Amino acid sequence: MQPPLHGLRIVATIPPHTWFGGVDFNFAIEMADELRRLGATVFDLHTAGFITRNELYIDQALEALKSFRPEVAVSLPNAGYGLLCVTLENRNIFKDILAIPTVMLWDHGLLQFPKLILDPFPKSPAGAEPGSILRLRQALDHPLYLHYSPDAGQIGVLDRLGVVNRRNVRFFLQPAYPNFVRYGYRTPPQNALRTRVAFAGNVYLQASRALPFRNDPQLTGIEERVLAAKKGDITRCLWDLLQAEIENLSPRTRRELRLDPDSTFFWSYLHDEIELVGNTDVRLAILTGLQREYEFFGNFIEPGAVDSLRGKYRMKFRKSLDYFTELPLLFMNSDLIVDVINLGYNSGISPKVMGCMACGGLVLFDYKDDFYRSVGEIANDVMYRSVDHLNALVEEYLANPRKRRDVARYLQHRVCTEFSFGALCKRIFADEAAWRN
Repeated sequence: MQPPLHGLRIVATIPPHTWFGGVDFNFAIEMADELRRLGATVFDLHTAGFITRNELYIDQALEALKSFRPEVAVSLPNAGYGLLCVTLENRNIFKDILAIPTVMLWDHGLLQFPKLILDPFPKSPAGAEPGSILRLRQALDHPLYLHYSPDAGQIGVLDRLGVVNRRNVRFFLQPAYPNFVRYGYRTPPQNALRTRVAFAGNVYLQASRALPFRNDPQLTGIEERVLAAKKGDITRCLWDLLQAEIENLSPRTRRELRLDPDSTFFWSYLHDEIELVGNTDVRLAILTGLQREYEFFGNFIEPGAVDSLRGKYRMKFRKSLDYFTELPLLFMNSDLIVDVINLGYNSGISPKVMGCMACGGLVLFDYKDDFYRSVGEIANDVMYRSVDHLNALVEEYLANPRKRRDVARYLQHRVCTEFSFGALCKRIFADEAAWRN
């Protein structure tokens, strides 16, 4: 029997090796190899030459692509890299020159797209420029772009703002990537990163403190009220809280602060408040509320902040982990992983959650509606709605190893069979094949 993507010619973007600690590069390589495993012939298009505006590389890449004759492109590991593949005249390789459909897999696109498209962001309201919505729509809303989002809430926001019509965006639950699925079939050495309770991720103490608009009392006032509301009800979406707070400002204040979606400062402010301040403040609040001792892994973005985490927050910091060789071992050898989903997601989950489940680990994370709607009632066994609820779940699972094992195995099976990257590729390129229309 032929594999599902047999004969399909796909061009896949490959990020620069050094970006995001090499994680995106390794993700893309593995994702492209999964497409090959499913039967496709894949052209790896390295994006570094486009980013550095290397005219010789761009010309040679385009000639090679024309000889390859791809039927469809896919932006790996997320949609942003496809937008970077442009000529010196800013013509996109896929939609403007090859004129082929391009599968755009969002991560948390609501914040990532503006950061990429509106770059450079202004550092203060005084540097704001108008026209953001039009620029975003021109970059994203094209009939050859097939958008797929792992966050129903973000689909709704970009639709309401007039950036991308929700009818042109398909939802998918964030998948487990091939590396983590493979580790789920292995037996790890018992002494490898053995923990009872662990958190793996990043906080941004230094970056959040250094934001240039932190000295503006009106902007910091918004921040304080929003963070208090979020910590009062951790199920609420930080984007929605910020939007509500901005809407409560007088029209004059909104104009003075340039907090209108058509202003570039609006996107700069919300990006930093969510990605840097929110992820740091809310994660620390939840983690310091844990009653059980836990071990902290990660923080490769700000290794210099480790002393503060150990001193001020009394965290048992262990080490930064290699995402592909060590993180799966932590997932497999921990009784429980506690997570606080990146606040850049409105209603969706991050790949980390699905990677842990694919490995056979059990992860507890803050409530996200997309996960519940996708997997059903079992979601309530792993999602918490408050710090007290989290502590109760931790105690329940540590006291009941059989339940911990049963829930982990059930979710592992669901993730590896229904929600793997391979299953997503089969859906996108074969079963639905919307790109052929």
